[in-house]
Amino acid sequence: MRLQLTKNTEFIIERLEENGYDAFAVGGCVRDLIMGRIADDFDITTSALPNETKNVFFDFPTIEIGIRHGTVAVILDKRPYEITTFRVESDYTDSRHPDSVEFVRDIESDLARRDFTVNAIAYSHTRGIVDPFGGIDDIKNKQIRAVGDPYKRFSEDALRILRALRFSSTLGFEIEKNTKEAIDSLAHTLKSVSPERVYTELKKLLLGKNCQEVLNQFHSSLSKIIPMNGDYQSVYKCPADEAMRFYCLCGDKTQDALLAVRADNNAKNVCKILSASKVIPENEIELKKYISSLGKANAETVIAYRRAVYDEDAEGKSILLLKSGAPLFISDLAVNGNDLLGIGVAPNNIGKVLSMLLNSVLENNSENTKEALLNKAKSQIY
Repeated sequence: MRLQLTKNTEFIIERLEENGYDAFAVGGCVRDLIMGRIADDFDITTSALPNETKNVFFDFPTIEIGIRHGTVAVILDKRPYEITTFRVESDYTDSRHPDSVEFVRDIESDLARRDFTVNAIAYSHTRGIVDPFGGIDDIKNKQIRAVGDPYKRFSEDALRILRALRFSSTLGFEIEKNTKEAIDSLAHTLKSVSPERVYTELKKLLLGKNCQEVLNQFHSSLSKIIPMNGDYQSVYKCPADEAMRFYCLCGDKTQDALLAVRADNNAKNVCKILSASKVIPENEIELKKYISSLGKANAETVIAYRRAVYDEDAEGKSILLLKSGAPLFISDLAVNGNDLLGIGVAPNNIGKVLSMLLNSVLENNSENTKEALLNKAKSQIY
């Protein structure tokens, strides 16, 4: 099997080989290529020690971005390419990071330290595929399986538990029986993972095509790190929006969950407007006022959420209104604050008058022209 590497990845591997070192593309990029997917990032691993890698690429800029763990970045076409020396790792006292690493010269030892068989595959045009743990078979069988003893893998680094769930969700793979049992047994160690890393993995999990199944199977494990009181069916029905799905997952525990994972401001804002949302009205005038009250930035989010989760607005009136160009927001009015100042409206009354004009347009179908609205405004001040 010949895999299609990027031009710069091929160049790096060939340059290392020409200088007497083994080098491979490794991990997720190889997995994705085998699956026929587009590989975004190419990780490269080599038998060359960090200083040897720098010597090989003496004519290119290099950055020591993780020298303790053997990683050097080579800059090609203004982009960094990470090259990491084959290594084995010692104990993980904190259940997250190896106490020390030891550089080795063979690819098989390096692959043995990796998390899952589907990620423990290396490839070069020279050596072809190196797959000592049956990763290709697991890809064919759509299975996530730990390399070696799953209890050892997860005890080394608890983040791997979340990665297993994320891969199951995004790839649509089942988690192998022993690996699943280890996840259930060691889920309490997820507390050692930083909130930011938890949130990063959880967002990807929630957007996966298999998220509902993962949430159903591993609710107990995930509840060790975030409070969940939502409806899993709602999560799956929701549009593919990470904040919206997070809200559905956590329900009335969302505020606590946001704090637990130190969620970003976007998630906080989306969850806030969803928690305050009300039933989409059927009456057209009330619907216009409803959309207007949400504001242009929030209207589409709230409507998409309530239509998906509560089956509201079955006839799609809200969507038609949003797309119609009908005046729904102050910014849609044919007049603005300067126009009102020009006819003598006091500066501190501008907002009040604009709101009155919009309400007149929404409720009474008043004409949305500059002349009509200014006449309406004048009647309020004279």
